[in-house]
Amino acid sequence: MNTFSRSFLALMTIVFALSVQALSVEQDKDAEIQQVIDDTSASKIFASWIFSGGFAKASFSGVNPEYKISQGDTLLIQLWGGVDYQAETKVDPQGNIFIPKVGPIKVLGVSNKALNKVILKSVKRVYRSNVEAYVSLLSTQRVKVFLSGLVKKPGLYEGQSADSVLRFIDQAGGIRNDIGSYRQIQVKRNNQSIAQIDLYKFITQGEMPVTQLQDGDVIFVGSRKGEVTIEGEVGFQGRYELQGAKASLANIVSAVVADEKATHITVVEPQGSNVEAVQYPISDIQNQLVSSGALIKVSSQLRATSISVEVVGEHASEFEMVLPWGATLADLLAKVEYTKLSNKNAIQLYRKSVAVRQKEMLMASLSALEQNVLTTRSATNEAANLRKTEAGIVLQWIEKAKDVDPKGQVLLTKGYDAKEVILQQGDRIVVPSKKSLVLVHGEVLFPTAIAYRDDMDAEDFINKAGGTNGSMSDMNILLMKPNGSFVDINSDLTDEDEVQAGDEIFVLPEPDIKSLQLTKDISQVIYQIAVSAAVVLAL
Repeated sequence: MNTFSRSFLALMTIVFALSVQALSVEQDKDAEIQQVIDDTSASKIFASWIFSGGFAKASFSGVNPEYKISQGDTLLIQLWGGVDYQAETKVDPQGNIFIPKVGPIKVLGVSNKALNKVILKSVKRVYRSNVEAYVSLLSTQRVKVFLSGLVKKPGLYEGQSADSVLRFIDQAGGIRNDIGSYRQIQVKRNNQSIAQIDLYKFITQGEMPVTQLQDGDVIFVGSRKGEVTIEGEVGFQGRYELQGAKASLANIVSAVVADEKATHITVVEPQGSNVEAVQYPISDIQNQLVSSGALIKVSSQLRATSISVEVVGEHASEFEMVLPWGATLADLLAKVEYTKLSNKNAIQLYRKSVAVRQKEMLMASLSALEQNVLTTRSATNEAANLRKTEAGIVLQWIEKAKDVDPKGQVLLTKGYDAKEVILQQGDRIVVPSKKSLVLVHGEVLFPTAIAYRDDMDAEDFINKAGGTNGSMSDMNILLMKPNGSFVDINSDLTDEDEVQAGDEIFVLPEPDIKSLQLTKDISQVIYQIAVSAAVVLAL
């Protein structure tokens, strides 16, 4: 074989190996994706959370008093007095144990709590006096049990005969979430059902039949016979399995834990060739039945007639005011008793729903930035190494940014009409005090508060704080007014009329990133954080 042929063969071998490796990676990814889909599906089925490995991790270390002795169990036998004997003995296939000079003793089927009495009685037949016995069950028989039906990984599994059925199902990966039943589970022995198990009773009432397993037993998980869908003011939303075609509405609502504010239940279910909706007060569902396929909506129809609003800051009135439903900011401000230090022209309004929306927008921006960081390409190895270092720094900064909580301020701009601002339950009104200071935040040497002087401009205040940590021209300077509004003063840093008493100067950093797009994206997020949370988060 010539040199060219050997080189070509080596190259093809490498290509084949890489192809196999890539295929393996893709298969692993497919498996991960399928697992995510399964997990998402599982979260929507009542009871699916119980099989997450908690039962499979450990067997019973102790045995309950009602346990029936079986072949293969290990007993510790101790005799003292007229005879001295101690031994660990297994129950033989005939259900007996053997004690020297006493002979075989039948223990098969004897309860654990009666074991000592049964053996002592047999010993007394030989040693009529001055002999005592103490017997304890050390370990139960190891059994192999078949898992069949709609479990995720059917097969033969090993455990203790005293182990719960839950442990064996957990070892088999749990119940299939698409069609498997949590209420139709049987334990079969010699093709005969010896136990019926409803896991919903275990979850809602803590009831579990005690079933002593033997070698060759079959745990069979049947198919789901019906289900309803739960939505609304409940602890669990998703699918709830029925035992038959119909079920008690009250039992279902109790199991999924209706919210204390819930007042009504709406049932949307098929009736022949039609679909009908019926609504019941939650106190009137005791005798109502629902059919498989129904949609059950639990709702709160309480009508608010008033709201409570928190009023903080510089004022002499109540800190919690109750107003009629639909009251406006003007109605509230009319009840506020101002002091001589109150800044009535800088009223601030904070709302929880706005904070939630600001957080969502911030997380969306951070997610987009993270995606850009991870997908930025490099033309050379040197650029790639630089990108890797920068990416690590930016990703760490993104994690810190995710912890920022926006304030949820509703900006009341100059000239707004307080009669048009309708208040909501939980709103927070801040009455700022008049201030004679200017605060300087961000990329300055000494962030501080400085006494206001009308002959000082923004650049003067920044210099009083030690100056910027970099070139002033590389910074983004914002001015926050007492009412929470922001002004871009990058072009007016030397205007003495721009800064007023009570203002705050934000010196935002300019990211030192090689990618122009990343620099732009990071700058936008820094600006977004400053405006929504009044925080300067440096990279």
